[in-house]
Amino acid sequence: PWGLSLNVVQPLSHDQTMVSFRSYRFGGVPFNRTVNNLENTEMEDEAVVESVQKGIQSRFYHRGRFSPTMEKGVHHFHQLVGEFLEKSYPL
Repeated sequence: PWGLSLNVVQPLSHDQTMVSFRSYRFGGVPFNRTVNNLENTEMEDEAVVESVQKGIQSRFYHRGRFSPTMEKGVHHFHQLVGEFLEKSYPL
């Protein structure tokens, strides 16, 4: 209810990634990082990125945009965003 937390995940190389956190609060709404538990959420997100970075180094990883077993929701969301953008901003 306080605003938006945005994580920017930027690949730096094949084995290094930088995560930047951006927080935007709604005007007139009080914001407190501790009360909103934002620090814990950001550290959990960073741990996920580190885990993915470690996982892609595995000999079992076969590259691709999405994991067919683990990222169906993410893939679906990206498809919805793409369809919206095509309709809203045709080339």
